[in-house]
Amino acid sequence: MESIMKLESLISEMTEIVNATDEVEFNLKLAPNKWSKKEILGHLCDSALNNHARFVKIIISSYPIAIQGYTQDDWVRVNDYQNQYEKSDVLSLWQNINRAILRVLRKAETSDFQKKCVLPDQKEVTLEWLLNDYVAHLIHHLEQIEA
Repeated sequence: MESIMKLESLISEMTEIVNATDEVEFNLKLAPNKWSKKEILGHLCDSALNNHARFVKIIISSYPIAIQGYTQDDWVRVNDYQNQYEKSDVLSLWQNINRAILRVLRKAETSDFQKKCVLPDQKEVTLEWLLNDYVAHLIHHLEQIEA
């Protein structure tokens, strides 16, 4: 599946971008209410954690499951990526969660990708759609980190 291959390549790409980013730039907050690049990567850890659970629940369920939203600003604040994590630690966390997602998706049956879930807005989508959306979200934030 194309999205699985793209996720695999994004792990390498993000690793190169983060490692090439100067520590000062990575930690810089342009405004008190704006995330630093470190916090953006921390947000991607939170997203990966939430989506890993979603993907597993969809795969093991025989009926459409309800997907819960999460308050992303609160997750970043509570995890305190800015002050509690070194650059290498937040990168390692992100890499490992995404590798776990890849393991789950590679073990999934082709039919699992057509299983449905219900988003918080009550829209019904497939696991394939959710995965594609997850990858698009990663690309969006990777571009912010790279900028």
